[in-house]
Amino acid sequence: MRRNATHHSKRKKPLTREMLLPLPRATTRLMSLENHLALVAIRSGNGEADHVSCLLKVVYLAWFMLDKPTPDERALLLLAEEVLDRSMTEAAHGGQWRLSDDDYAVIEQVLTFHDRQLDSLPSHRYALAWQRLTRLAIGSGLQSLPMPGLA
Repeated sequence: MRRNATHHSKRKKPLTREMLLPLPRATTRLMSLENHLALVAIRSGNGEADHVSCLLKVVYLAWFMLDKPTPDERALLLLAEEVLDRSMTEAAHGGQWRLSDDDYAVIEQVLTFHDRQLDSLPSHRYALAWQRLTRLAIGSGLQSLPMPGLA
């Protein structure tokens, strides 16, 4: 009897109806607006570290929300991470927080991709992605996208 009680306590809680549905549309619209405004601020020459951080957060969340990234998804998100890293490096050396037109297009693609994720994936996937991002940020700092199976 004791064995069954222990085994039962290790089971994951069943997902609620809300967890199986996408996030509320009003919530995803606000999230999307924040992300797109960060990109607009950078493009207009008014970008700051917070804007790049917001965009980097989107890259990581998009990555963590994927079950198994396709080669195209993997390439896009790795390129976006590289683009934002380059922007941070330039700003750290006295430059502006900016992106080239090509880099801007890459980040725009990521934002559109993430918007689709938020609109279609169950909310528990976003919650899990947020937990992973938080653990990674607190535990080791964000250095680069973790390879599949390592994070």
